[in-house]
Amino acid sequence: MSENNKENKSKADEVHVSDGLAELIEAAEQLTEEEIEKAAEEAKKAVEDAKNQKHH
Repeated sequence: MSENNKENKSKADEVHVSDGLAELIEAAEQLTEEEIEKAAEEAKKAVEDAKNQKHH
């Protein structure tokens, strides 16, 4: 009977871990989106700064 309980606990743990992993992946994707936007803004600003320096 103890083997059966171990197996059930293991399956429950796997479900719990995969739920946590899904949340982690989702959070990582959102963070990546924010990082991409931030990098894009910085790149845009750098291009504008470079253009302004050429004119001076």
